[in-house]
Amino acid sequence: MRATVGLLVVVSLCLAGCSANDDSEPVPDVDASAAVELQARAFQRACQDVICAGAPIYAPDSTPEAVREAIVAQFTDEVQYLNELEIEKRTSSEGRFSNGATMITVESVQSTGRDDVKSVNVAISKGYGDFNGRTYLFLWNGSKWVDTSPDAVNVTVTSSVS
Repeated sequence: MRATVGLLVVVSLCLAGCSANDDSEPVPDVDASAAVELQARAFQRACQDVICAGAPIYAPDSTPEAVREAIVAQFTDEVQYLNELEIEKRTSSEGRFSNGATMITVESVQSTGRDDVKSVNVAISKGYGDFNGRTYLFLWNGSKWVDTSPDAVNVTVTSSVS
């Protein structure tokens, strides 16, 4: 009887330890507010990846106002939002943006093969014919969306370069 009680105590302790209280929240839907935050963070990550500091930073004038505001709040107020004519005026005869500028275009938040990982595709350009497409990933860590990489979450992304 003592052995049985002892075994039950050990099993109970193991189960209690193995099922520790989990304070994480389930993966939320990406609402408009979260989408804007992730788009702004993808913009920032792209700019940091190509070291756009010290040169003009461009984005299309079609960038939604909420994303613009989030870029200012999270990153910088130095982005110039340009229409097609303004882009042409800032492009040299060699097809490069003047002053080493970088154009960054963020797309909407997309699902991946995992519920807890979202992606944002970003187009990065230094001029016509100098294009790089990247996908930035975000992982739900139980309480917030955090930056992650394809290797860390085993999600395949594709990049394009021209």
